[in-house]
Amino acid sequence: MPTLRSGFVLSAGYAVKLRRTLFAQLKDYVKQDKEFAGKVAYYAALLNRALFTLLVEELKVDKLDVVRITINYDVDEASKAIIWKWDTLKIEVYKRIPPESYESTLKNFILKAPELALKAVRYSISKLGETFDGDLVYGIKIDEKEVGAAVVLPIDENNAVLKIAAVIEPTSAVFEKTKLELAGRSIEDVLTEQLGRIMQVAKHVSHEEALKVINAIRVKVEAKPIERIPELEGEGGEQS
Repeated sequence: MPTLRSGFVLSAGYAVKLRRTLFAQLKDYVKQDKEFAGKVAYYAALLNRALFTLLVEELKVDKLDVVRITINYDVDEASKAIIWKWDTLKIEVYKRIPPESYESTLKNFILKAPELALKAVRYSISKLGETFDGDLVYGIKIDEKEVGAAVVLPIDENNAVLKIAAVIEPTSAVFEKTKLELAGRSIEDVLTEQLGRIMQVAKHVSHEEALKVINAIRVKVEAKPIERIPELEGEGGEQS
């Protein structure tokens, strides 16, 4: 069953995007039969008329809001009809924030930005487990959100080694081997302190690369992997 996808598009342009994508998906039919081309345009118009009622009249979506629309359909070749599977319709709406609503916040932030950019990130950590060879595996969080993982090898009461760590926020980075001087403090306290500080010497990588490192660490103790952030869709012309 084909799926029509708009991808992320401004609300003002969803109708054009869906029509073009539908024609692209059904290009083989359209090339062979001019009458079918007219039918495709007709059924695209029916879909867009219904969506107008939902988005504009009922949800009050602004033309500068971003939407993503998906719907399945069947093609009846005999009657040259498109049967929309309305029960598969999915709509996502991302509201535009008017500039006047955050203008004062932005002005205040600009004054603090140079200081904030240099400020250490406040990570927190939680122990996920221990490997058979003595490595300690930690999850890394910002607030309550899982954003990374780390492997630490304890040496003695005063020393440990951060073997590797990776985070995906606030930027994607991998931390190479670093000595942790405990001086009687816990590994957790020192690691938390050091993770924020060593951002400046971390290797900055793609989101995908950092995520691979994180999940490779987490699998050592059978911790649930962190899911990747969905990418913005392109033209949205796939079929399934």
